[in-house]
Amino acid sequence: MPDPPFPGSEEARQRLVEAARLTGVARVVPTVAHQLSTPLAAIALRAESLERTVGELGEGAVVDKLRRHLSAIQEETFRCKELLATLQGFARSPAPSVPVDLNTLARGAVLLVRHEALRRQAGIELRLDEPLPPVPGDEVRLGQSVLCLVHNAVLASPPGGKIIVATAIEGHLVKLSVTDEGEGVPESVQPRLFEPFVSSRPAEAGVGLSLMACRMIAVAHGGSAEWGKAVGRGSCFSLSVPRSGADGIAR
Repeated sequence: MPDPPFPGSEEARQRLVEAARLTGVARVVPTVAHQLSTPLAAIALRAESLERTVGELGEGAVVDKLRRHLSAIQEETFRCKELLATLQGFARSPAPSVPVDLNTLARGAVLLVRHEALRRQAGIELRLDEPLPPVPGDEVRLGQSVLCLVHNAVLASPPGGKIIVATAIEGHLVKLSVTDEGEGVPESVQPRLFEPFVSSRPAEAGVGLSLMACRMIAVAHGGSAEWGKAVGRGSCFSLSVPRSGADGIAR
């Protein structure tokens, strides 16, 4: 007799596979971070020592070249340290679940990116569903996810572009979406957009971990993080989390 079909839709199966994959990533992160932190610290110390030595050599073309190389080593080491800090943040034990208001997180994220948005001449519009039921979860991590989506939209926006941050109730889920008018995500990147070290921006603009972190946080809360093409131009990223009091959701 053939095995009975897997219960649920194809989308539900894919979410289970994604959750298992992200769980595996989270398990190896602490080990990787620990193994890399020691050699990075050694590189940074030796670069600082060499910089002091070079400073005693006086001036000249060779000395200037050495300074440039040492500066590059220090900059790249600092970037690696930032990456490790991000990875270790993934492995942090979740805080106790509390009622979280996504509208409050949306307003807070907009305030945090306001200066960058003004600098880039991008406008941000809030379209928040009121009143919005709370979602149970880790307020800090959910706040990081919302900030990630809003900040990415600001970075993607052209001068004069508009960003729309919206919330809505969709069945047992509370959904937050962020839409921009940027160039969109290249087709070659779309299938791997939420994978680690994948980004549509230049390498110097980031390491390609923020969206993976956003999805990991969403999955840990029983929800999802998705991408779609915006109407007309740009991208729409969304975060969906089960609301408090919904059927089957812990109160």
